[in-house]
Amino acid sequence: MSKIVIIGEKEDVLPYQSIGVKIEPVKTVAETITIIRKASQNPLVTIILITENMAEQCLDTITELRSKTAKAITIVPADQESRHTSTIELNKEISRAVGMDILTKTE
Repeated sequence: MSKIVIIGEKEDVLPYQSIGVKIEPVKTVAETITIIRKASQNPLVTIILITENMAEQCLDTITELRSKTAKAITIVPADQESRHTSTIELNKEISRAVGMDILTKTE
């Protein structure tokens, strides 16, 4: 059975546990990078979610792992004061997948 994992600060990831997502609470960038790498190597994990505030600090690692694995690595907003990193990164991934930017409005 495939798994979904969410990585982030405990208060941000705890609600996901109630819907069956495996939570990985972290406090530091080093912990985040270690958990992302382990999850990307786990054959049972198919989707990796990372909270925006933790992902912003390790975007290079996320970009590297996205290019090396078929797993979906997605950034999710963590709080009301989102900096929209998740939206920007999702747009990049969709553009890469379909070969063009289909989400940005152009007039």
